Amino acid sequence: MFKINRILAIVLTTLSLSGVIWSQGVESAANSNLTGVALPANAQRVGAASVPAEISGTLEKIVASADGKLRQGDSEVLAWGGAGYRKSNAPNIVGKLRGSLESAGWKYEVGGTADGVTLFRALKDGRSPRAVVGFYAATDDAMLVAWTEILAADAAQNSIETASQNERMQNASAKSSNGSLQEIVGKWHNGNVSMMGEKNLTTGQITSSNGSTFTYKFFADGRFEYAGYIKSTMYGCTTDLFNDKRGKVEISGNQITLVPTKNYWKNTYSCAPASNKERDYVLERETYTFRTKTDEYGKTLICLANAKGESCYRREE
Repeated sequence: MFKINRILAIVLTTLSLSGVIWSQGVESAANSNLTGVALPANAQRVGAASVPAEISGTLEKIVASADGKLRQGDSEVLAWGGAGYRKSNAPNIVGKLRGSLESAGWKYEVGGTADGVTLFRALKDGRSPRAVVGFYAATDDAMLVAWTEILAADAAQNSIETASQNERMQNASAKSSNGSLQEIVGKWHNGNVSMMGEKNLTTGQITSSNGSTFTYKFFADGRFEYAGYIKSTMYGCTTDLFNDKRGKVEISGNQITLVPTKNYWKNTYSCAPASNKERDYVLERETYTFRTKTDEYGKTLICLANAKGESCYRREE
């Protein structure tokens, strides 16, 4: 999509994070205006008028590097700083942000890292596919995330819109749910493993630096089980997030409601074990619109959608 080395060079020559001071035009942010996902605690959103030209210019150059094939959409700049901020906690912030993205159906990929500046992108499939690119960096004073939505330009945009329209027509003609639990009984999985590796300096072993797996099991007696796991390794520090949720299923038409009786969370951070947490979380009902479809490999998918977006899971044999 874009030239990694060229973009990293632009970032390194234009970004001076330690010199950025937001004395005004900053507001607390619980959710991203760009992607809609929940943000790690203490996030601040930098107002458009207060974003340094070096940062907005870098985002423009990222899009421009596609030689006219892409155009820029909305942008957002987020920061973490202040008395409670520590640079050593930056990997944990990134891990939580990635977890929020993947929980909402985004696929997160690291494009490259140099001198503490990391280029990344996030892609979301579905009826209205989306893509954002950006970068993040941390100093002793603050951590910054700047990202922008990228859109196909002209003819390419028309192609995407046509494909999206065709998908909607295919979905409309596909068999819809009749409220029967039997349609979804089985095991469904979604996950990915990063192609980027992390080297253990002691053993020399290289393992995947990032990965995620999400699995639903629906049973004929109306029960469900869900397991979600996210691993993110940066700068030698690994963040692990695990969720075990179980309960019963209620189906009405194309609406499925998960009624949990268990919602266990565990969060570990290898570089600060004292911050590790595990708890039984609130038991909130979750309602989704669901549909089934066939992917390009002939495999059956179940797609669950709510206000946060849509995520699809492939049936396992």
